[in-house]
Amino acid sequence: MTQIEPSPEEYADLGRLLVARAIRQDHVTSIRRRIVVGTAGGILLVGAMGAAWVALANPALRTNAAYCHAEADPSSSFVGVGAPAAEAHDGTLLQRGVDPIELCAAVWSIGAVGPHATEPPVDGVTYGVPDLTACIRLDGIVAVFPNEERRPGEELCRELGLAPWHD
Repeated sequence: MTQIEPSPEEYADLGRLLVARAIRQDHVTSIRRRIVVGTAGGILLVGAMGAAWVALANPALRTNAAYCHAEADPSSSFVGVGAPAAEAHDGTLLQRGVDPIELCAAVWSIGAVGPHATEPPVDGVTYGVPDLTACIRLDGIVAVFPNEERRPGEELCRELGLAPWHD
């Protein structure tokens, strides 16, 4: 007659196998939980930083300054330019609404941005200024990009993930 019931050693081996599987499953579940929590925390942190960046953008930067980019790409090199705020007789600052395209055209013409940006400006030497398009960054500051293909400004801004700027 054959014995159907496992021996004590087989019971012990089966028990060790089940415990090992349970430990592995618990480990995998723990790792998955950590990944989900870490990812959610990272997303919240990035969102909070973006909200703080938008909230902290100085109103003077929004009306008197621009980032002049060397290429039609928000990650390209740029030069930040701004017009000074004027002070009224009572000591308050007056915000001037400046044209960001004019600001950037000025820095392009002296070679501070664009293909001549590695050279120091030379007195009396001017460079060609490409067509420029102004867009609004997420922090409310205007970014100006060369628009070599002369696309409509709204189209270029939307392609860059930005809103178009209007005077």
